[in-house]
Amino acid sequence: MKISHPLERRFFRYWKPVFILSAAFPGFLAANLFASELSLNELGYQFYSKTLEIEWKLPTNQLPSVVRTFKVIPFTFSPAIISNLVSWGGFTESNRIWFSDDGKRSPNSTLVFRKADNRQWLTIDPAAGQAHLYNPILHWAVPEGVPDKPRAYILATNLLQKMCISTNELILENAQPKAWFYEGETTSYPKGGEPITRRSSMGVEFRRQLESIPCVMEFIHFEFETHEQITQLRIEWRGLKPSKPYRLASPEQITTWIKEGRARVQSLAGPMEARWMHTTDIKRIAIVGATLRYTTATRFIDSEEKQVGRLYPYAVLQADAEIAPDDHETIWLFSPIITEGLNEPSQAETNDIGFSVYPSNLREKQEKQLDTH
Repeated sequence: MKISHPLERRFFRYWKPVFILSAAFPGFLAANLFASELSLNELGYQFYSKTLEIEWKLPTNQLPSVVRTFKVIPFTFSPAIISNLVSWGGFTESNRIWFSDDGKRSPNSTLVFRKADNRQWLTIDPAAGQAHLYNPILHWAVPEGVPDKPRAYILATNLLQKMCISTNELILENAQPKAWFYEGETTSYPKGGEPITRRSSMGVEFRRQLESIPCVMEFIHFEFETHEQITQLRIEWRGLKPSKPYRLASPEQITTWIKEGRARVQSLAGPMEARWMHTTDIKRIAIVGATLRYTTATRFIDSEEKQVGRLYPYAVLQADAEIAPDDHETIWLFSPIITEGLNEPSQAETNDIGFSVYPSNLREKQEKQLDTH
């Protein structure tokens, strides 16, 4: 299986696990500019070798000349969003919950609804820019009328309009909101017959972009089941205030930052076919591709999870890594691209715990050799 891009996969889907981007190393210093720094530690592992050679093989005109940072502020959920979420879940004022399980009173701006059986609930938290409706179908009947992808796309885009959600900040494809689909299946085993597999759910997700740069972990997700009923609706959409434009660093500057150990390398957990290696195994890398991203991934400070306070742009760099003349692997680096909020370097080779590469050219070569014997 070839992977076109490391961030095309969602790395926190709990009902459809795939490969997980590594989280790493809690605890790091804060930069002076905004009392925060680019949190690349949450995306990958340390990448540093004092003998590493780097070559830039990417035209500079493929990237914008300026970018912005964004301060995270509370998000204002429109009356249309709140009204529809409450209505779709069938909640009334009697279902409103004012206190959490530990007895703490919820802020007035936070709305929490829960049915008596605790199986249906709705949470709207403007401070975190989050809303989550969970409205499952509580029976074991055979799923019927579950929409396919084209129908689910129509349903979801219509709901965006009803909720008065603008498509201006959605990732577009052919001038239309681009959708990611998550199809669920169920299999029944009739007595004396062959197993029957049916579509049981269809998830449709739209993802956010900021000034044409995708923002990882910001999305609107719909889940449809029997008779096109909405069983889940999740919004992750922080309020953001843009900064003035900042000039993008030159390839030479980005190369220097990588050599200083400021970049992080993606490590995919799970597949047995993955290859485990260390940065010190690599003689040189050639940067052959780059895309820009923002992320709202939470940070870990002194082992405590903290919401991000400012979004900094970073680059996802595709690199050809040479371990030996006849041994090359494709790796993905997460690198800073502006001096604002610059993360701290990691220059201790003794802290290099390694990372995994998948798919691995070496593993594929070894499999082919085994097949020929």
